[in-house]
Amino acid sequence: MLQANYHTHTKRCGHASGEDEDYVLQAIGYGYQYLGFSDHAMLPGFSQPYTRGDFSLFDDYVKSIASLKKKYAGRIQIFTGFEAECFPDYFPFFKEQLENHVLDYMILGNHSAMDSNKKLYAHFRNITNPSMLYLYRDLALQAMQSGLFSIFAHPDYFLTSIGNFDSDCKKVSMDIIKAAIAYDIPLEVNVAGIRNGKKKIGRNLRWVYPTDEFFSLAGKYHAKCILGMDAHAPEQLTNDSAIYEAVSFVKRHGLKMVDVLSTIQSH
Repeated sequence: MLQANYHTHTKRCGHASGEDEDYVLQAIGYGYQYLGFSDHAMLPGFSQPYTRGDFSLFDDYVKSIASLKKKYAGRIQIFTGFEAECFPDYFPFFKEQLENHVLDYMILGNHSAMDSNKKLYAHFRNITNPSMLYLYRDLALQAMQSGLFSIFAHPDYFLTSIGNFDSDCKKVSMDIIKAAIAYDIPLEVNVAGIRNGKKKIGRNLRWVYPTDEFFSLAGKYHAKCILGMDAHAPEQLTNDSAIYEAVSFVKRHGLKMVDVLSTIQSH
């Protein structure tokens, strides 16, 4: 039985459903002791409809979760977080929210890159050349070095559309795994990728993530790993078949798993 999940979204992001309290009740009913909300980061001065909530929703997000923390104290411990990219111009904002205990933690979701004009210029779901691949690596390392992030969500996201795991993919994987070990950041085995089923990528029928190639290396080098539901609806916290597949994946690769992160504290 899982005790914790730190990867939970809300309807504010525009592609999730359910009320905040519905997630809490679903988690309690399943026996979770810890639930972290980590909606896509709402950023001042930046809009990305249907991907992240507008910054005008940030106060409501924080207040809603604070209310649930009080209401369900003694039944489940709840945390307020963000899933965010490596957007260095926003690092001071992230740091301020963490230091002032507005946010309890953050997870890294390295989906895209942002330039100094707050324009996205690379989307890592569709890597088409080695320079994009190494940009993903460089941003991942910069984010882990920042000290802002407690978990690296779907770290093998860069393999989403890559059908051939070549020497560049292996090098990027190893660089990420070594950094995660050095900075003691768990690598997430993303259950949403399993829940969404296998897809034809290149010549292979596989999950978009987690990937065997990446996590076989993580297992070999004893990197710390963690399951993340990546829930976009309350019932996705308790999808037994996907959780069973995830646990089997973990065992197959001999992954060093953690469940509860003592470094994350509720405020």
